[in-house]
Amino acid sequence: MSTVLQLEAVACPLCGGREVDTLGWLHDVALGVPGRFPLARCRGCGLLHQNPRVREDQLDLAYPDNYPAHARDAEMPRILRRAGPAVRWALATQLGYAHLDAGDPGPRGRAWARLRRRKIRENFPPWIGQGRLLDVGCATGRFLHQMKAVGWRVAGVEIDPVAAAKAKSVTPDVFVGDPVEASFASASFDVVTSFHVVEHLPRPLAALEQMLRWLTPTGLMIVEVPNAGGAGGRMFGRYWSGLDFPRHLTHFTPATMAAMVERAGGRVIGASHRTKPRYLTRSLRHWLRDQPGTRHRIALAALDSGFGRGAAKLTLELLMPINRRLGLGEAVRYFIRRA
Repeated sequence: MSTVLQLEAVACPLCGGREVDTLGWLHDVALGVPGRFPLARCRGCGLLHQNPRVREDQLDLAYPDNYPAHARDAEMPRILRRAGPAVRWALATQLGYAHLDAGDPGPRGRAWARLRRRKIRENFPPWIGQGRLLDVGCATGRFLHQMKAVGWRVAGVEIDPVAAAKAKSVTPDVFVGDPVEASFASASFDVVTSFHVVEHLPRPLAALEQMLRWLTPTGLMIVEVPNAGGAGGRMFGRYWSGLDFPRHLTHFTPATMAAMVERAGGRVIGASHRTKPRYLTRSLRHWLRDQPGTRHRIALAALDSGFGRGAAKLTLELLMPINRRLGLGEAVRYFIRRA
């Protein structure tokens, strides 16, 4: 890509203020989109965001053809491929999926499910109401595929037409475009999910308002975004992969996300700090690439080797529970209900 993206000043996505402090000008360390992009903090509410930001009519140019989320196929996730019976038993006995003909997976299957209780709860929402689920920013439909396999009636929203075409192999009920423009009926979904999407949207407040409108009165909204107040951001600064300039337009902390949810008409009822070793290995890679000297090139080559990736991932996985307990996770998953 050779086009330099044009920037425009915008109001704060949370409070509407226009006075900001510019913390730095960053470049795209992940995919190499040309240009420098400002990280700003709103003087009124403290929200971190890109301001001035990429013009809305050029946002699609920030996503090269090799953008990872748009390149995957909507295949069955590994957790169901490898241990389907044990997972279904856990869902039926722990998360309210009474409709599943789970059967007893045997002692080994039950033990496997108990050991991976956290992982299962991270991958599957509790069963609610009529089992209608909407995934906003569904990409190629991997999560929709997983949810459909355990009984949910699924629909999606995806702005990228190529990714949306793949998602439509899972369900024809996929709206192609900005979630603010989607026309699903009010109170038509028991669960609305959005994983690492809201930070990409030029109108995040309006998107959250729309998502809450689609939710039934007793429904649950689950939103996950990178944690700008986490350990990775503090450690790596401009090299932290959670910034992902210029694609991430808003950078949330737990306080600013709770404020935006409240302004949208919802309330955060719980939050789970998530461990993301791949965020930190990417951040380390970004930092090493920008350092001079042979020793940094050697360290980068070691990190990029199979053994190096495995060793780094294992080390970080041992440290991540500490970050989670301290509220410094790389991402935060918010559980939200209508106010």
